[in-house]
Amino acid sequence: MMNKFKYIWAVAALAVFAILSCSKEEEEEEYRLNMVGELEYDIPRYVLLGEYVTVEAGGILAPENPVIKWVAPTVVTDTIVGKKVTFRFPADSLGTFVVSASAHHEGYYTTSASVQVSTIDTTFNGHTLKGLKRSGKSIVDKRDNHKYAYVTIGNLDWFSQNLAYAGAGVPFHRSPITWDMFGYFYDWKDATGGKAASGLGCGPQGACPEGWSVPTNEDWEDLASAMNDGHFLPFSDKWEGIGEKASANVTFQNENMWGYSPDNEHTNDFGWNAIPLGYVTNGYKRFESEGTYGFWWSSSEKDSQKAYYRYIYSDLSQFPMNYTGKTGFGVNVRCVRLAER
Repeated sequence: MMNKFKYIWAVAALAVFAILSCSKEEEEEEYRLNMVGELEYDIPRYVLLGEYVTVEAGGILAPENPVIKWVAPTVVTDTIVGKKVTFRFPADSLGTFVVSASAHHEGYYTTSASVQVSTIDTTFNGHTLKGLKRSGKSIVDKRDNHKYAYVTIGNLDWFSQNLAYAGAGVPFHRSPITWDMFGYFYDWKDATGGKAASGLGCGPQGACPEGWSVPTNEDWEDLASAMNDGHFLPFSDKWEGIGEKASANVTFQNENMWGYSPDNEHTNDFGWNAIPLGYVTNGYKRFESEGTYGFWWSSSEKDSQKAYYRYIYSDLSQFPMNYTGKTGFGVNVRCVRLAER
């Protein structure tokens, strides 16, 4: 009987202990706070094989100096602690890796963030962007010695790749190694220098090389008419079929960049080489619609606050126009000049 009472007492004691422990945990849980701010860090979306990348966490306003822990499976084997750390990505493995950071501090809930980073190979034999057409014509920008391919269509020479001048704007996903393949993204003011224009070959130089300009609405009309067997298409038209003729069926990392659609086969008849890089907002930080849309500026303005652009959507053969604010929206630029005859 005595053993039975001892057993009951032990069970009761354990129950009381469990209740007290739960109460303590609930009490601790009750007094934990949310961190103020959002954990963030700037790391390129694309890096070279074997590249070293230094990244620094920020964005947490309170508490001061939280402990930052980093995890990157297959990139590093252990958790790394520190606000600023350096990763070396694999030198022999093309792929996508997840880099995660978490902020810890006593009395606060943990907050975390994750970013995907892909390794790419941009060497001549292993170049990850394939399927573009080249006319054999090119120029060199004297400002940075960058070489641009161009093609003559209608009355104009057009860049057959996006402008990649680093004096303004940002590269694709803020990854410096992508600038040659994809060019830079500019809001309208950065692209044009804030100068609107009209007339064939009369656009502002803006961010373009000397002798070249950001295309006007009339330049765009000339392009469309040339792609439309010489039949004029006004700027306001949707340009049925022109998006298909202007866009290239390219692959990046051996995957199709444009989503498949029977309504747009991306024949790239004239070697204009349109690719779907989307757009950027939020102070050149937030990239959207890649793989679905491509956008390019006109230097002509709708009014004092808005300017025109043209775009291609993966599921349509059109090349429509639209307009937006002159700042806050970043897209690509194709430079033009009057062709020599």
